[in-house]
Amino acid sequence: MNNLQIEINTETTDRIDDLSYEPVSPKYRSVQTASAAISYALLSALALFLLLSDISWPCIVAETVIVSSFIINLLILRKAYQFKGYALREHDITYRSGVIFPKITTIPFSKIQQVSISQNPVSKFFGLCAIDVVNGAQGLSSLVIQGLTKEKAERIKNVITQRLNNDHD
Repeated sequence: MNNLQIEINTETTDRIDDLSYEPVSPKYRSVQTASAAISYALLSALALFLLLSDISWPCIVAETVIVSSFIINLLILRKAYQFKGYALREHDITYRSGVIFPKITTIPFSKIQQVSISQNPVSKFFGLCAIDVVNGAQGLSSLVIQGLTKEKAERIKNVITQRLNNDHD
């Protein structure tokens, strides 16, 4: 049994960085902002409750940290939205996300085991969905593209399902 090294022609191979990524819905920024506001409001309420129960200076510090981190989070969410995107190609789906730690994930259609559409309460309020793509790998078991309209999510699911059906025929 041989395991010979092959030479890859990088001139004719499409680069992931050169893909034209489809952005997520602009409403997704509102979803992220609302989710962050709910989380930070709950944290602030907890710190305020502790402040009212006679634990003063640690609660003031906690409130300051919570408000500061909320403002920083909002700034990062704005940048994160601009970087999020997905690309469908002939043999795979690619998703990029992350600002501080950029991440690009590509899953070949031949490795996909399941595709589903989901919503959380905040996304549902804004009329958005997420598509979950589950593959056979142990470490990277799924890819979640959030911030899609129902129509786009259905279209992506149909494209992937058709590719899966064509590969199995």
